[in-house]
Amino acid sequence: MKINNKIYIEKLHKNIGQFFNIDYIIYKKKTKFQNILIFYNSLLGKILSLNNIIQSTEYDEFIYHEMITLIPIYSHPNPKKILIIGGGDCGCIREIIKFKNIKSITLVEIDKEVLKCSKKYLFKHHKNSFKDKRVKIIINDGYSFLKKNKKKFDILIIDGTDPVGYGKNLYSKKFYKKCKNSLNSNGILITQSGTYMLQIKEAINHYLNIKKIFKYSGFYQASIPTYYGGNMLFIWSSNKINLYNTNEHILNKKIDNLDFKYYNFLIHKSSFILPQYFIKKLNYINNGEKNCKK
Repeated sequence: MKINNKIYIEKLHKNIGQFFNIDYIIYKKKTKFQNILIFYNSLLGKILSLNNIIQSTEYDEFIYHEMITLIPIYSHPNPKKILIIGGGDCGCIREIIKFKNIKSITLVEIDKEVLKCSKKYLFKHHKNSFKDKRVKIIINDGYSFLKKNKKKFDILIIDGTDPVGYGKNLYSKKFYKKCKNSLNSNGILITQSGTYMLQIKEAINHYLNIKKIFKYSGFYQASIPTYYGGNMLFIWSSNKINLYNTNEHILNKKIDNLDFKYYNFLIHKSSFILPQYFIKKLNYINNGEKNCKK
């Protein structure tokens, strides 16, 4: 990331990138874990960057936060307890508290400064959702938390950064085993896995680690304009629930009184449809192919 003449340049790879005009910088700090930057863009609103990678913008964050939370919530028969690892902007909490049947929401964030600046500057993300009495916030890294955790959750959402630096732990086989141990028998794990055109190798590697731990696993996707590459992948896993086989009649009945900007019944169904080049790679893996090079 470079700030030059009020331009933010994000490079996913060394030879391609995207830029954002900076109207003004709102917050900037280097912590023990990462570089935090919040700036304002006249089209996209407030933008959060961590470790030189765009995390979310006010313009389209609702797509990411609805899809990472609502797909598992509506796929689970009766979720009561939810764990979020990462998600310091509290956008996930904002969506989850809309469900009255959910009894507890635990958020584990490694960097207290992300929470602090998000609470202060990113109101459209959190809308004071962290004040809900069902919410418990813990400052810790996800792996250390799960190592000592004795509780069981119905849904575990990994709302982490890309697998670099301290975020690497959140994509390891060792970590996914801890996730499995923290889920109820019909629990669901969800993790973001980058944009599938430009980060396909990383997505496949994450999937290879996860599918060895859980009985069922797969991908769904959402189109999020400000993530470089556009289409964002999510990996879902469960030992009991196959999200591909969600009963459509029950699902359609559940989704009522919608208070969402992106998610609906047809979005839920269509999010599991993936392009043919990606399906071919998955077929190679599921048929025993071990090499996932481009």
